[in-house]
Order: sequence, then structure tokens, then C-alpha cells
Amino acid sequence: MKVMWVLGFVPPVFSRRLGFAPQASGSWADSLQAALPAGAVDLTICCFSPALAAPRREEIDGTCYIGLPAADRAALAEALAAQRPDLVQLFGTENDHAAWVLECFDPEKVLVYIQGLAGPCGEHMADGLPPRFLRRQPLKEALARRTGGLTVLAQKERLLAQGEKERAVLAKARHILGRTDWDKAYCAAAAPGAQYHHLPEIMRPVFYPGGWQRKGAQPHRLFVSQGNIPLKGLHRAIEALAQLAKQWPDAQLFVAGWPPPDKGPLLRPLVHWLAEYPGYLASLARRLGVEGRIHYTGVLNAEGMRQQFLLAETYLLCSSIENSPNSLGEAMLTGVPCAAAAVGGVPSMLSEDEGELFDPAAPGEMAKAVAALWADPAMAEEKAAAARARALAVHDPKAVAAALLDLYRRLCPGG
Repeated sequence: MKVMWVLGFVPPVFSRRLGFAPQASGSWADSLQAALPAGAVDLTICCFSPALAAPRREEIDGTCYIGLPAADRAALAEALAAQRPDLVQLFGTENDHAAWVLECFDPEKVLVYIQGLAGPCGEHMADGLPPRFLRRQPLKEALARRTGGLTVLAQKERLLAQGEKERAVLAKARHILGRTDWDKAYCAAAAPGAQYHHLPEIMRPVFYPGGWQRKGAQPHRLFVSQGNIPLKGLHRAIEALAQLAKQWPDAQLFVAGWPPPDKGPLLRPLVHWLAEYPGYLASLARRLGVEGRIHYTGVLNAEGMRQQFLLAETYLLCSSIENSPNSLGEAMLTGVPCAAAAVGGVPSMLSEDEGELFDPAAPGEMAKAVAALWADPAMAEEKAAAARARALAVHDPKAVAAALLDLYRRLCPGG
């Protein structure tokens, strides 16, 4: 069977062949490819990059890679015509090339694999922030664009625009692949004519051995795996930290990523005005008296993320919306106790028997969830063990690969 994957990013092995710096995103595609048995399918991976001026084709370890310029619909049509796959698996729905695939190829032979849902993310981008963040600020917006950044409003509008493209893609889809009850319900409304198929994601290999132990963790240490955009809710985690510190004076919050920019006291007001969300985080931490309790780790690779899980007493997922966050799956595999916002697809991944769930919009609920884990270590470890057992079963690479191959055969019985 000839299968073509269409990606919106260049996989690391192809990036190195092209002389590009590998991207940090897309590990789930690498993990899925690695889990497929050798020779199970004749796989072509087609991807887009603004760094390419013309199509590029390479054979790497038995897989055909095709790189295309980012805005070249004709090149995609030519690649599909030349490869003549039995089935196309489209990863992601919000980019221009997603619509092109369904226009250039038989939609009945396209499996649309949703990676995230841009529209709902746009709707929740500014949850929990003061209303001023959604007011039009022409000067700031222009300056932010010139320095490579976006205001919160611009981030929201960009995702909402991608959400419009996404809905158009889903409306044309005939087969949709997803992971949670929430995305199934969303797709049922957006694509009533499509058949929904369930497939869990494969996590990065380093997390499967587990390893979290209380004796190796720092007491009352929280870890948040992403905080650079408001959607991820770091502002709410900082508010929760202030509440937790009243009961646990040694409470600390570690965040994957870079700290808010600081050019010294003279330029600080200007920098924080321009970089408005990071600036707000810094001012919020100072106002609540917890700036010394917040530590930024810099960008983390898989091993660095694992080390942060092992050092934390609790992993905290504080997002306003999530489809199926890989960071939560990786935390569950590692065995660290988890407190997670009960939004989107999160309840499909973690139950109350496996961690603490909370409403991120309800005042005090996030801190209450973390406090429940800290106040009863035995209960926290029991839940974490149940979460790890579930994650090992759900994200089992062989089982996921077998389910995908079975789906391929059902969609293309003669392929």
C-alpha cells in the first residue's frame, strides 16, 4: 500500500539532509513513523517549508521525502500525481495546504488527522486576562510585528482566522482521525458527513521507562511545560502559586521556556509594554510577591523535560483549552502526580482516579487541586501509579501502529 503523509513542518532527518536546523515540533510524527513495522507501507512524507524555493526529493532509510515551497499548491498537485498514493494522511487542518490536499485528491482517500483545533484555541486565547488585552492597539501591534512578536489580540485573531480555514477543511473531509471525546464532538458538529476514527498518540521514547520517585523530587515544586502564550494559563498558575505559598512557604514554580525580557529598570516599562503577555506575567508575580519563586528553564529537549518531571512534586497543566496535550501524556508516563485543567480533551486522558482535575476559570480551584496532592502524598502516588498504567496502555507504540495499519487497510482494502 502506498501512503503519503502531508506535514506542515520538515521532519528532523529531512531537515538535516536539506541543511536546515531541525525544528522542535512534530515529535509525534517521528514516533509514529518509527513504530510502523518495516515494509508495512510504502511511505512518502511530503512537507512544506518557506526556506525552500523549489521542490526537493530525497530517499532516506527507505522513505521518500518531498519538500515543497510553503505557498506552492501546484507543486503539491504534481507530487500527488507523480506518487499516486492509495491513501493520503493529512496532519493538521489549519494551514493552506490542508485545503489543497482535499482539492487535489479524492477526499474519500484522505485521512484528516487533527493535531489541534485552532478555532477553539483562538476563542480561549485571553481567558483570565484583564479586558485591556483585547482592545485594539495600533501602535503596539505595528511595533510588535516589526520585532517578530504579536499582541494577545493579534494571536487570538490569527488563530480565529486559522479556525475558519480549519472548519472549511473539516467540512470537506470524509475521514477524520482524532484522540479524545472532545475533538470527536467538535468534528461531529463541524463535519457531520465525515466518519470519525480514534487513534491515540505515541509519546517520545524517553518517557516510557517512567522513573519518578518522591525521594528524588523537590517538595512543593510545580512544573508547567509551556507558558509563552496566554492560552497555556501561566498567569493563572502564578495566582495559584501565591495561594499555595501561604500554606507551603517553600512552594516553587518551574516553567519550560524563557523568562520575560528585562533590559534593566530604565527600559523595563517599554519592554514590558511591547512584550505585553510576558510583561504582564512579570508584573503579576511582583504584585503577588512570588517573583522569587518562579524559575524558567529555557527551551527543553525530551531529556530535559523528563528531568523536570522527575524533580517536580507535581506536574501542573493550567491551559484554558487543550485537545490532547502530549505534555500530560508524557507526565503520566513518567509517573509524576498530575493536576490538570478539565478542559477540552483532558478528561479523556486523565480521570479523577488518576490525578486532580479542576476548572481553571473558577477562583481557587487550581490551588485547591495542587493542595490536595501535597496534603496527601500517599493518595498522590496512588493516583500517579494509576495514571502511568493507563498511559502505558493507551500510548503503547505497537498497539497504536497496529491500529493505524488496520485503519489503512479498511480505508483501502485493495491497496
